[in-house]
Amino acid sequence: MEKVPKGCHSSIVSQRPNSSSPSPGDQTSALQGVVERVTYHDEDSLYTVLRVLPESGFSPSGGTGSLFAPTRVTAVGRMLEPLEGQRVRLEGTWGRHSTHGDQFEFNSNLPLDPGDEEGLIRYLSSKAFEGIGETIAQRIVEKLGTGTLDIIRDHPESLEAVSGLRASVRKRLVAAVLARHAQHQTAAFLMGLGLGPVRTQTIMTTLGSNCESQVREDPYVLISVRGMAFRSTDKVALELGLELDDPRRLVAGIEQSLKQAADNGHCLLRQGDLMTAAHDLLGSKATNEGLESALQDLIRQDRAWIDRSLLPDEEANHALHPVYLPYLGTSERELAKNIGRLLKVGKVEALASRDQVQELEKRTGIELHEDQRAAVLGLLASPVALLTGGPGVGKTTIMRWIADLATAAGYEVKLASPTGRAAKRLSEATQRPASTIHRLLKVQPPDGFEHNARKPLEAGLVLVDEISMLDVVLAHHLVSAIAAPTRLILVGDPDQLPSVGAGNVLADLLASEVIPTHRLTQVFRQDEQSLIVSNAHRVLAGEMPELPGPSERQASFYFFRAEDPAKIADLLIEVVSKRIPDKFGLDWTEDVQVIAPMYKGDAGVDALNDRLRDAANYGGREVERNGHIWRTGDRVIQTRNDYEKNVFNGDMGRISQVSPDGVITVKFSDQTQSYSKGELNDLRPAFAITVHRSQGGEYPCVVMPLVRGHRIMLQRNLLYTAITRAKQLVVLVGSEVALRWAVETADQAQRMSMLKERLIEARE
Repeated sequence: MEKVPKGCHSSIVSQRPNSSSPSPGDQTSALQGVVERVTYHDEDSLYTVLRVLPESGFSPSGGTGSLFAPTRVTAVGRMLEPLEGQRVRLEGTWGRHSTHGDQFEFNSNLPLDPGDEEGLIRYLSSKAFEGIGETIAQRIVEKLGTGTLDIIRDHPESLEAVSGLRASVRKRLVAAVLARHAQHQTAAFLMGLGLGPVRTQTIMTTLGSNCESQVREDPYVLISVRGMAFRSTDKVALELGLELDDPRRLVAGIEQSLKQAADNGHCLLRQGDLMTAAHDLLGSKATNEGLESALQDLIRQDRAWIDRSLLPDEEANHALHPVYLPYLGTSERELAKNIGRLLKVGKVEALASRDQVQELEKRTGIELHEDQRAAVLGLLASPVALLTGGPGVGKTTIMRWIADLATAAGYEVKLASPTGRAAKRLSEATQRPASTIHRLLKVQPPDGFEHNARKPLEAGLVLVDEISMLDVVLAHHLVSAIAAPTRLILVGDPDQLPSVGAGNVLADLLASEVIPTHRLTQVFRQDEQSLIVSNAHRVLAGEMPELPGPSERQASFYFFRAEDPAKIADLLIEVVSKRIPDKFGLDWTEDVQVIAPMYKGDAGVDALNDRLRDAANYGGREVERNGHIWRTGDRVIQTRNDYEKNVFNGDMGRISQVSPDGVITVKFSDQTQSYSKGELNDLRPAFAITVHRSQGGEYPCVVMPLVRGHRIMLQRNLLYTAITRAKQLVVLVGSEVALRWAVETADQAQRMSMLKERLIEARE
């Protein structure tokens, strides 16, 4: 806590304006007094309602100069840890609540030492100090006087003179007083830099007890705190007096440029491109010489890695050197090395003969195309192999037959996919258990796995589907855990969107041509999904899909036209909640997935989720957090891996319960988990999701808005990915111009990676 400067008796810097109807727009005032009651405090949002007894000199009805009898004031704002009996200084504005009347709305607060003995007694007997009741608190204050807290902090041995105070309680009291003092000083330091209470609490929790010294030494340590972006951290650093060309700022800018590249899917940046990106981020004060020096500092600190091994002599130019974040460089290098290790196993026993495949065809009544038959035989005769193809070409049949034939040959087969939804699809297709890759490898928090190079998976054959979703890091962990005689078969569609994480693993595997690959191209599926399949292939070819009118009854692909984003959203809600259930008998809350290109806008994911939740109208208890309302029955999706809960990015579930204290319970396909308000950051509403979030999923019906304002995201592979998520029905709603843009725009973005080159080198 900080003490009021000596001689400072006034509790108000500027009096509340003498107005009968004050509003939050009034000038800033300061209120100083004692917290009589904590009416409400939310530990996650820190929203707090206090009853404050102002100190002398404060007039709730205005006036100047004279003293008035103290009147209780309601104060609302955000506070780290309010305590009854705590003396505080609040700064903010006066407002009037429609229900609760006049209140002081504070935007900053400073804990103060109690100003008199009565306040000290109440403070020491609060819940902050375990084992100190009112009687003991009174004895302490009687012995040490109004300087009690200073004496405890500076001369803790003085407490030995207090009768009835056991040594163990003394020790706890001193520790608590020192801890709260340090906490208040740190909080005051951080909030003095313009950081709000919620962010301050997050920073203190993340960085620990020496938080202030860490921030003063290098403010950019704040980037490690969840929710602290580079720009907000940079603002703090400049507030602390760092120059624009400070080496610490340049190092952070280089590292941030690499992180932004990784967020955009790149494993690396060429050194010249990295310098350009860092200069754009940091401004003109970041000179080339300064940035070059900062990069070398980053490398010495093992926070960046340059690989010169794959550059030919004529490309020895520093600007071409690939620069990695260490974990991405390691993942790319080790993935290539381990695939090379599997390839060097050489020729392996074929697990099935042509006669056995033909016998299975007779037994199942399914006659394979010669390409499919060759794929089955080839995949079962390689230590590591690839199967690729789009919708309707028979990948599902091939995977089921591979599993059956390998099992018949006495091999234990394990099936996996990157997400829970994809694993569920794989299990349904093969009629065998399938898991996520994380569960297959058995996660060991914070970021390791039980199965790795030292403890490989025990299986005869591991088959992994949907590998277009596989980023370079997870691919590295997977392949590291495969050791001969275990075989690995990877299955995917190269025309799907690439992974959310860094890398373009499937594309690089195909481009390297080092792994035996079987491409299926012949479309066989001719049932009610045929228009979905044929339109997906039309989109891939850059052709407009066939668009039956809304009146055609037997179609599986529809397009409802609208132009204005708000009208597109209105029409989509009507189509989802009324027309589809009426025409097809689908339960839209279970069977329909809305997939949108972007989060923002009238027809973006966020706005559509709000409207679809209201249309579902489940009722029941709800909680508001992070700008979202969470209600029983809502569909939700996990947005990051939580190894403790064993819930992973992309897992979808439903809210089964909202407790009175705001804890929500989510039922996933294989488990139920509870989330406190603070943990709701890890969830998003999922009546509508982005196309990237939909990867690996399959839904009876997919509905997609097409808005001109989403042009930056309207690309062929995005539209193709959305269409191929549907089993029975696709409905596009929006602008035909936007649809044409998506069809005609091939993905031009090339992800920076050297996996292809490393794979070629590893094979040699």
